[in-house]
Amino acid sequence: MKPEAASQKFDVVRLADGLFKVKLNQGRGFFKVGVEKKPGEANSFFLEINGSRKFEIGNDCDTCHFWFKCLHEPRLSRKVVNLPKAFQVARPLDETMVQDLAPILELQEKGEFDVFETSINLTGPYDSEDEGSYFFNSEFMDLWDIADPREEGLLSGWEHYEAQRPRIFRHPDSNIVESQYDFVVPLVPRGLLKDENVKVYQSMIANGDRPRVLLLGLYHRGIPEVVRRGRSKILHSFFAGFVLDGHHKLAAYRRAGVPAKFLVVLSQKASKYFLLGDEGVSPKPKFEERLAALAAPALG
Repeated sequence: MKPEAASQKFDVVRLADGLFKVKLNQGRGFFKVGVEKKPGEANSFFLEINGSRKFEIGNDCDTCHFWFKCLHEPRLSRKVVNLPKAFQVARPLDETMVQDLAPILELQEKGEFDVFETSINLTGPYDSEDEGSYFFNSEFMDLWDIADPREEGLLSGWEHYEAQRPRIFRHPDSNIVESQYDFVVPLVPRGLLKDENVKVYQSMIANGDRPRVLLLGLYHRGIPEVVRRGRSKILHSFFAGFVLDGHHKLAAYRRAGVPAKFLVVLSQKASKYFLLGDEGVSPKPKFEERLAALAAPALG
């Protein structure tokens, strides 16, 4: 898909080193987060592409975990959007580069987004039957009271990548240890990629280049009942990104065994961030603090 030339200027606010907030006053809604309201129940989130629901991506329940389930194959072309060449220049993320993201930003819906870079050392890809994936982790199942992920209907045949290790955040006041698990979900199957293109990027990576992979991101942090009631000092949170540009780069990073460099456009509408009892009552500053930690070079 080749969007029209963008003329819109965006309201960009620097929140921290490497972290920016963008307010879109209008958008084309090619990529959209759909919300299905259910009376008396948690509202479901969906990733919609060009007016069609493609993935169920969790809900807004304060005690529920993140998941994704492919409802319909995205069937996108290999190149979702054409970005300016400046996107590939090895320069730090700043307000100018955020403005350069206009072709992808204008494909989103109206709302607020956070933009930052992060790195993830990937494992996978995994499918829904792969018991090596996070969703078959005994700690995950115990924490969220899941007997069998297959019976929960959380997953589908769509592949995904995971971080090799979780990021750890410690809460000394409550003695809770929080493990953040990272997921990367491609929108183009590996079978449609050109091996020669993957090899080109693999060579670039071997020579020290770190080409950016563009993600539409979300962050989910629910507080399980066992944590809320003080019966567990273990907490899981979730960062996830859907690949909008860079599927060949993603495959090359995985082959090279090198942490992949991601530029994230994170949807606030698709995210949720609930607080522990000793964290106050306003989630926004804590949420921004967490995103700033993900953008910090030390975590790359």
